[in-house]
Amino acid sequence: MLNTIPDPIGRVLRASTTGFAIGCRVSQLQIPAFGGLVKAQPLDDREAIYGLIYDMHIDDDPLARRLVMAENPRPEAVDDQRRNRLLPIEMSVLVVGSPLNGQLYHGLPPRPPLNHDPLIMCADPDEVRRFSDRLGYLRLILRTSGSGIPVDQLLVAHILDIYRRRGDDSGWALQVTQELIELLRSNYDVLIPTLEALSEALPTLP
Repeated sequence: MLNTIPDPIGRVLRASTTGFAIGCRVSQLQIPAFGGLVKAQPLDDREAIYGLIYDMHIDDDPLARRLVMAENPRPEAVDDQRRNRLLPIEMSVLVVGSPLNGQLYHGLPPRPPLNHDPLIMCADPDEVRRFSDRLGYLRLILRTSGSGIPVDQLLVAHILDIYRRRGDDSGWALQVTQELIELLRSNYDVLIPTLEALSEALPTLP
């Protein structure tokens, strides 16, 4: 039985157990953002897989190169190239959870999503709260340290996004900060810049 889902912001290009790449059009790029909580939501009865956007990648093509070299490219030509380009804009997603026995499980799923599965932005406040009430998924983010993912920036962007989606939840902000201090007590290279960025961005933190 097929499920009805919101309009996707992209579709799966390739995937593994730990992450997947998404392709989207320029017109879909206004919604997703670095650090955003998303899910690959299949149309069949397979479970959704949750993740965080940690990179966006825009390739060039021959027309893009020609327009860049033009001294004064026509605005309509630039707009047409952006909107009708055949190369997708790519987003990289770090897997942080999936449903298990009716509950949101913070861990790697038993199998990755499939090609062309839709990607949905997690915007429903109840869903965001259910996912972020428990903070076990922070460990999955921290384990990527050294893999080229900007972990400190990803943590800050994600926490700010969830804080706002939870209605400027100061209690949650303090809880997640304390959890990070505990998890990163032996990794000051990540802890200090993360706390400094959070203290500047969150008015509830000392």
